[in-house]
Amino acid sequence: MIVFLNNIYLYIYMAADKNISTLIGGRKKSRQSKKKTQRKPKTKKIRRIGITVGSDNGEKHPYFEKNKEKYSILDDLIDTSNGYPYDYAVYAECKALEKKYNVEVIPLDGFNLDLKLCNTCDCIFCVIEGTYNYMYYGDKEFNHYINTLKKTTANVYPSVKMQEFILYKNRYMKYLNKKSYDIIDTEYISLKTYKDDKTRTLDRIKKFIDKNNYKEIIIKPEIYGNSSGIKIYKNSNINMIKKYLDKVKYDYKNLLLQPLISDFVKNWEIKTYWINGKHIFSYGHKKISDGRYELTRSKSMGGKLDDKLVLKVVKIGKQVIKDLFKDKESLIQCRIDFGCCVEGDKDKYFINEVEVCPALALEDSKTPYYHLLAKEIIKKCCE
Repeated sequence: MIVFLNNIYLYIYMAADKNISTLIGGRKKSRQSKKKTQRKPKTKKIRRIGITVGSDNGEKHPYFEKNKEKYSILDDLIDTSNGYPYDYAVYAECKALEKKYNVEVIPLDGFNLDLKLCNTCDCIFCVIEGTYNYMYYGDKEFNHYINTLKKTTANVYPSVKMQEFILYKNRYMKYLNKKSYDIIDTEYISLKTYKDDKTRTLDRIKKFIDKNNYKEIIIKPEIYGNSSGIKIYKNSNINMIKKYLDKVKYDYKNLLLQPLISDFVKNWEIKTYWINGKHIFSYGHKKISDGRYELTRSKSMGGKLDDKLVLKVVKIGKQVIKDLFKDKESLIQCRIDFGCCVEGDKDKYFINEVEVCPALALEDSKTPYYHLLAKEIIKKCCE
């Protein structure tokens, strides 16, 4: 009897040790438990990225020739006989990364955004932006561009709020001035206010000119590109300004009145390009004649720009980027332009412009900015 009980205890102990469940009453589960149903691995959603395009000014670069296969997708979209426009180049670069990042990249007509198509995207990166809508098609198309991006369910980069902050130069120039950056002295003119009260607006303009003893002035639309709508007066005559304001198209909304700085035209404007807050390259830009410009790099790269001067403006640009990231939003790309000169000091440049959807220039490198930018766009949209 004792042996029998011991055998039972031994059996129970061995069953437990082998992880076989024993039920009180002598029933036990079969060793052959049912096989677990294997779940199919979840398919990662393919993110759709829209790139706004629409320009027609092509450029040529050895890089394009070496990467004909990559850029062949543009043959059915545009005429590539004169080279590749920068916005389409960015699109082609992003398209080439589809398989690597498991994304789908589509072009969006920046001049006629379709809300339904925008809503099929997870994110939209704006290369062609509102300035061009405004320049070529006026206020109606500009508003359509802005309102479509405000309504879309896609994430928009840069955000509409940031685009408007930069498009309306009045806003970001006041911001830079408040931050104590050197900018050109500017008087802001609201055409609506001028239309409502011409005398008061003209008095304010006259005070601005007389107080600073400006002999030559320049008037330009707040939203503009390619020097469109700019008027220069060699003699600051208030009557001539009145004639201009009476004739100017009211689609412009606001104008900027600034002193004409002769050193600005005579010296290089330095354009600095940034990706995710990192300086990528800079070049000098100078007008030679109507419609003709000369471009150059720093002397260390075989150009004409003083290397120390480039380092100075890049240092300022880095601080501007830091402030914008902190106070506004992080930017995938940015361009900051510097002009000569502050109080006639040719070693001291002022901030002339900030662009968050800049026209991109081809730099003298084996791998253009487009390629680097495309990678960051994809990464941002895959976050």
